[in-house]
Amino acid sequence: MSNITRKKSKGVSILTPTYNDKVKLYRLIDSVEKSNYHNLEMIVIVGGEENTLQEGPKKYPWVKWIDSSGPKDVGQTGRYNLGFAYANSKNNIMMIDSDVVIERDMISKLVERLEKSEKIGIVTPMILYMGNKNWVNQAGANVDLWTGKVSVGWGPKANYLDAKQVQNSGTVMLFKRELVNKIGCFENWYMCYFDPDYCIRATKVGYQTWYEPKAVCFHDQPLDNNLWRPRVLSRAWLLGRNRTLFMRKHGKNLLVYVLFLIPLLGYYFKESLRYKIIHKWFELIGGTIVGFFSSISRGIYIPLPKKLKKV
Repeated sequence: MSNITRKKSKGVSILTPTYNDKVKLYRLIDSVEKSNYHNLEMIVIVGGEENTLQEGPKKYPWVKWIDSSGPKDVGQTGRYNLGFAYANSKNNIMMIDSDVVIERDMISKLVERLEKSEKIGIVTPMILYMGNKNWVNQAGANVDLWTGKVSVGWGPKANYLDAKQVQNSGTVMLFKRELVNKIGCFENWYMCYFDPDYCIRATKVGYQTWYEPKAVCFHDQPLDNNLWRPRVLSRAWLLGRNRTLFMRKHGKNLLVYVLFLIPLLGYYFKESLRYKIIHKWFELIGGTIVGFFSSISRGIYIPLPKKLKKV
């Protein structure tokens, strides 16, 4: 691994969960291996039933491999949280989904931005589509705390060339160690809305989230509407439940959110009809109802889980 970085910078522990996704995972690891930031620890938390845990440690012995398998799938957040537990306690923490490829200097640029101010606790890169490297997949995001409506920095690359403070992000984020010590790990919501929750919790203890366009990575997601829009509804139950959990925890007025749900659910009803997945709309309704009655953690700090098996 290359060794270009400032000596004063902290190490970075990269956390990547994977579930039957070894081809994309190996592609990510190959890109991390080329990074010009030398003080790295990479932790892969494996779920599923493929042979990744037998093959991976032989192919990439410098990576820490964690077995998250068990009678119940712990989900994306459960695997990420195990990564928090195994990470070097002195390192900054980076989350990277397995379907990402990073540029050689992405980590260095993120660290550089993170170190510009004590107030900056989270930094996210310019995330481009792998199939169209002139189109931004994500440049920060925002959840309206009145309605729950989500807006994402999305569009031509030329529109997102300036660094700025953002409310939240996902897919790839670098967390300052001091922040992690204050707020712990992710809400264990399986997937969906755990990343904006983390950013909002960071705000509540005085930290900012920044978007850094000089740091670049590529996300293996479809740009075609007819491919990604049905994908959103593929996790309909979790989407409905976790959005409601998020709004109960951070929203400004729950009644406003409930009123906004009427047109929002109408929109998803049309989407489910369009893509002939009407059963997903009913799952969305069910998840939303469950979200109003499920328990939520009101505290800022979420403790790290106990360690399991390391390969």
